[in-house]
Amino acid sequence: MTRIATKIALSVLGAAGISFLSWTPATAVIFVEPIVTTKNQDVLDAKKPRTLTDYLPGQVIEYGVPDVANNFLNATGYDINSLVFDLKTLSYSNPNSTPPFDNESVQWGDVNGDGKIGNSANPDLKDIFTDITIAGSTITFSGGVIPNGTLFYNPFATLPNLAPGAGIIPPIPAEQEDKDGPIRVAAYYTAVPESTNVLGVLVFGALGVALKLKRSLALRELGTGDWGRSKGAREQGARR
Repeated sequence: MTRIATKIALSVLGAAGISFLSWTPATAVIFVEPIVTTKNQDVLDAKKPRTLTDYLPGQVIEYGVPDVANNFLNATGYDINSLVFDLKTLSYSNPNSTPPFDNESVQWGDVNGDGKIGNSANPDLKDIFTDITIAGSTITFSGGVIPNGTLFYNPFATLPNLAPGAGIIPPIPAEQEDKDGPIRVAAYYTAVPESTNVLGVLVFGALGVALKLKRSLALRELGTGDWGRSKGAREQGARR
């Protein structure tokens, strides 16, 4: 009996030893996930939306995530037909966080646990774009449109939660205006002109064609008159 117990104990210790020898510290991965949905009514009831104006298609802006959740008003003058986000922070270190981070990898990932990246897990928030593609550090939302003058919701979440004051990253002082998280993202959009803008382009284009045609006709008439006067002068000189 003692011999059997000894064998069992040695087997357990051997397995534990093998596990210990094969264990290596795993490098943590920080996942970032944006969503682009219709407006969040709960957020809208709490505060006014942020207005996107003087923001041109292709213009790149950078900011930190996770960000303070807010709705956005598309007041760019364009219908947004794609949003492109690029991770600028690809590795993250912070010895002052709890736990500390040391050159941890940052990448797009499923933060809300729905098995997809970039889609809302909240049934009250309808995804605006149907096509979400990831190429390295870039994620592109397309296959939809955010018309000029409409509200949309575009928060970023991270796993673990790196929002300042959420338990890992220290709170940001109240006097500091920017209270977004430490992961940097660059963003831009592509757009199509509003129907009114398209109509304006067509009207101005038609006017330009009409003015050009009118000028061409006027020059032709002027040329005919000059030719007539030259011919008359030649005939008069011949009679002399």
